[in-house]
Amino acid sequence: MTVLRFSTNSVPERQRRDAAEYVYGAHVRGQLDFPKEDPIRVDMSARELGGIHLAAITTSPVRAYHAPDENGMVYIGIATRGTGSLDESGGAEVQAGYVNVVRRDRPSTALVAQESTILSLAIPHVQIVPRLAHFDTLIGRSAAPSTASRLLEAYVSTLLTDERTISTADAATFASHVIDLACLALGTGGDSAEIATKGGLRAARLKAIKADIAANIGNPDLSIDWLARRQGIGESYIRALFYDTGTSFTDHLLNTRLDYVRRLLSDARFDNRNIASLALEVGFGDISWFNQVFRRRFGMTPSDMRRQRHLQ
Repeated sequence: MTVLRFSTNSVPERQRRDAAEYVYGAHVRGQLDFPKEDPIRVDMSARELGGIHLAAITTSPVRAYHAPDENGMVYIGIATRGTGSLDESGGAEVQAGYVNVVRRDRPSTALVAQESTILSLAIPHVQIVPRLAHFDTLIGRSAAPSTASRLLEAYVSTLLTDERTISTADAATFASHVIDLACLALGTGGDSAEIATKGGLRAARLKAIKADIAANIGNPDLSIDWLARRQGIGESYIRALFYDTGTSFTDHLLNTRLDYVRRLLSDARFDNRNIASLALEVGFGDISWFNQVFRRRFGMTPSDMRRQRHLQ
């Protein structure tokens, strides 16, 4: 389950309209009408996870015509950049950061008035509607940005930028988290709010923290206090998130650094770098301790690992 990438830049100009419509139609059934005077530009990333479909679409101005849905899907959009409108006659104005439920009980249109980037989610009706409060009032309307909507946006964006193949089991877990966050962003009913908060919200927060750690692994300021301030949460909450997964912040940070050094040692491009400099680069200040924990984790010294690769 990898990410599908499409760009009109890779298609001859005369074929761009048809190609964009074909790829768009694979995600959400509809037709596209681009203004004749503007060049057509569409970049799209899409991924299927556990029965839900995710897409990120950057497009030049366009009007999309949607047929009634026949597959029992609920379509949710988040404009991360740009503006537009849903169901133009009396529908919702799309603003950046707002979560929109697209009307699919009858033919509808969506207008993208300027070049925009939109996250689009297609979720089976049976998996989300029973958990939403007053679903009928959400159709064709917008939910204002919230903590849940921002986490939903970040979580979906991460899934669409991560090139790695996702296993079937992990895909089901990620899909569940997406649905939890969508429910929280739109308004849950009954016990669903508590279920979603314990599931998707915490999972998305932990994923954001782990991504922050990976992106700043060589930063000397990287610590639980530094992360708490960046994420706007308490240190005890971060500790609790890792504890729920059976580990600790300290162990995760250590293992992330060790895995990073191992990847560098496995890459011939870094053969001219001494091992101590690689360790220092990812935040190990004590080389003796680094050698000790590396051997405990991988069953060999860093030098042995590099030597072993050369003998293969």
